[in-house]
Amino acid sequence: MTTRPSNRITITSDKGCLSEEEIERMVWEAEMYKAEDGAAAARIQSKNDLESYAYDLRDSIEKLEIAVNEKISWLDGSQEASKEEYDGQKKGVASYRQRDHAETEWSS
Repeated sequence: MTTRPSNRITITSDKGCLSEEEIERMVWEAEMYKAEDGAAAARIQSKNDLESYAYDLRDSIEKLEIAVNEKISWLDGSQEASKEEYDGQKKGVASYRQRDHAETEWSS
């Protein structure tokens, strides 16, 4: 059996430093800002998700650009290739595109 951590705030007054009213005000303020803190945390998580997605997408585009440039270079040097060679080269790029698209589809 596991125990879950408590979400309670405990403020104690050692040596009489805080009055009862000060403690109550601090507890009230903590509760008041709890919703704002939750909203800020959710906003930051969404920003981080978008940022991660954008960087992943940029990396994928760079990889695809390299693959496309390699195929264009191959085409430039393979003007007399067979139908099978052209089809094989196209399948290579198409499979990369499908795999890459599936990897970046995780968070739309």
